[in-house]
Amino acid sequence: MAACKFSPALTIKKSDLPVTCKLKDPPAGVTIGLAQLFDPSGKPTDLTCSNDKLSFPIPAATSQGNWNLEIRVQGGQFPIPAIDLVEDCDASQRILTVADPVAKAARAAIEVL
Repeated sequence: MAACKFSPALTIKKSDLPVTCKLKDPPAGVTIGLAQLFDPSGKPTDLTCSNDKLSFPIPAATSQGNWNLEIRVQGGQFPIPAIDLVEDCDASQRILTVADPVAKAARAAIEVL
């Protein structure tokens, strides 16, 4: 597996992009319904999920700056347990946790250097 690229403070070098994010051990039937990056003005960029809807890349075309990464999950039984989104790498660092069983969404600030 690949070496991790995000720092613990959720910063990443532009030269290290793309980076793949994935759901860590999601319950049966839970997939990513929507993944977006929001720039400082709030403009969203949709991220393309894998065919199984369990991962997505933050693309190399992402410009330097501060971003908000937001995901929404779908499916599974109600209420869903907390579900982590991690970088797909050896250490699988947590990026965010979907903890709201109703909204099924979470957001994290990231910085591209």
